[in-house]
Amino acid sequence: MENKIRLASSIIVPTLLFTLFTVSYQNYRPQENVKELLDNYKNLQYDTDEVAVKLSTDSAVETVLLNKILPNMNYKVLQSHIDNDIATVTLEISNVNLDQVLHNYETSVVEQTLKPVEDETVEASSRIDDFEVSLLVNLIDDPEVEKNYVTQQIEVTLHKQGNDWVLEDSDELFRAVIGSQSDEISFEHLIRETN
Repeated sequence: MENKIRLASSIIVPTLLFTLFTVSYQNYRPQENVKELLDNYKNLQYDTDEVAVKLSTDSAVETVLLNKILPNMNYKVLQSHIDNDIATVTLEISNVNLDQVLHNYETSVVEQTLKPVEDETVEASSRIDDFEVSLLVNLIDDPEVEKNYVTQQIEVTLHKQGNDWVLEDSDELFRAVIGSQSDEISFEHLIRETN
């Protein structure tokens, strides 16, 4: 009787452990894909075919800005959920708040150079150009410029294709990665390709 119990447990326990491992590994894979993407970005490996969402630009200014801000990014995976062939991974991403850096600079320039003008409105451009992007790079490098971090909690979606989990590109993810919440900072020449 004791031998039969040992034999049954030697079959059931490994089978149960294998099943649990397989299920938990499948749930873990979407998280790993997202971590791999963000680690690649942080290590400035964003323009290779191996990365899930490839970033490429023919603008030297945009390349320099990406190379300045991506290493500053920090992230944490909060949770993930799989429903059939769709996975949702909740992240917390922090980076230098580019919107605030730009706003503080613009405010100081306005205070220093503009005088009150009656009956005239000064309209700012809704998007910054390459000159302002290069200015932003200089502000990030300037130790005297206050740089606060912005933390954003976002959800990214992955779709199962075969045995792989494919990340869905989103503006929300890109804005969180670069530390901007507005459309004011745009990368006009940037191409994002999902591999």
